Amino acid sequence: MLDLGLKRLLAGIRTINEMLTKLQLDFYHRNGYVIVKDILTEEECDRCYETIKRIASKDFSAIMNPDRIEFLVSQCYSLFDNCETLYEKTALFEQLKKISKMMRNVMKNKKAVAVLEQIQNYEVSGLMSQMLFKEAHSAYATQAWQPHQDNAYPRNKNGAYLTTNFFFRDANRENGSLFIYPGSHLHGLIECSEKPSYREPKGSNPGNVISEKLLDKFDKVDVEFSKGDMLVLHGNCVHGSYPNHSSHSRPLLSCSYITKGEEFIPGKNAQRKEISLH
Repeated sequence: MLDLGLKRLLAGIRTINEMLTKLQLDFYHRNGYVIVKDILTEEECDRCYETIKRIASKDFSAIMNPDRIEFLVSQCYSLFDNCETLYEKTALFEQLKKISKMMRNVMKNKKAVAVLEQIQNYEVSGLMSQMLFKEAHSAYATQAWQPHQDNAYPRNKNGAYLTTNFFFRDANRENGSLFIYPGSHLHGLIECSEKPSYREPKGSNPGNVISEKLLDKFDKVDVEFSKGDMLVLHGNCVHGSYPNHSSHSRPLLSCSYITKGEEFIPGKNAQRKEISLH
């Protein structure tokens, strides 16, 4: 019986465009993350951010899977109540379709996919996405994620799960950027306590909780990003985020990926599924 790696090889692995230098690749494998500059243009960032803001809730809560029309409809149903005519409702539906296509195009960004496939050395599939606004002065602006591992949710056993953050604006500690524990991915899945991580109560901090005793084994670094940057995180790399007490929003689209054919837990809310990127 052929193992998974040989099956992939025989199926024909796509030619991978080398987007990362050896130095960047080594940094990723050693630390569990890498920042790739200028994946999106300024125009793409502005168009995505300004367009999806139009359908955000008044408290700017997260939008799960904005790249899927059915998720946008289910999370934006109140907008249909404001439509007085059937024409307005169908026009809104068409608008949501365009937004979902725009977000899916970010997930399928050719440069981003080339980076991920260079890291994995295999073809990757998309799994899910989430729009996180951290809109200045909004109800969710001060939300700060606990140190956590993204793979604590899909629980892939082979370290084949990846998360990316596409930054639509600059991000620093003041407006809610991330902190990372370099090298923590080398320790596999870490024991944690489950905590609500989707539209959790305002003022609470989401993310499955890892004990301080375990966290003390790792160093912690703050990371900053420029508009258009992409962060690639190994699914087992521990990270979190700061609250936004500034007057500058920190919008990003988080997309997750996995080596094609790997196992994962779909999740009740996320409903992860393999999405072809080619």
